[in-house]
Amino acid sequence: MMTPRRTINFTICSIHLGIFIIWLIAWEQLFTKTGYIIWGSSVLLGAAIFILRLRQSGKSIGNSDRLLGLATILSILLAVISVFIGYTVASMP
Repeated sequence: MMTPRRTINFTICSIHLGIFIIWLIAWEQLFTKTGYIIWGSSVLLGAAIFILRLRQSGKSIGNSDRLLGLATILSILLAVISVFIGYTVASMP
C-alpha cells in the first residue's frame, strides 16, 4: 500500500527522472526560465523533504526516503555538470 510519504517521494523522484530524460534528449527545453524553475523547485523540495524526514526519523529512514535523497543529489550533480559544460562551451573561441 502506498502511503502519502512514499507517494510524495516517488512523485519528486519521477520529476527528477523527467528532468534527466529531458537533459539527455532535448536539453534546450530545460535551459529556459520554466525549466530552471521546475528544476530548482524539484531540487529544493526534494532536499527540504529529505532533511525534514531525516530529522523526524533520527537515523532510521525508509528506502523511499533514501531514494529521494539519492535522486536529489544526482539532480544537483546534473546541474553542476551543466554549469561546467556551459562555461566550457562559452570559453571556446
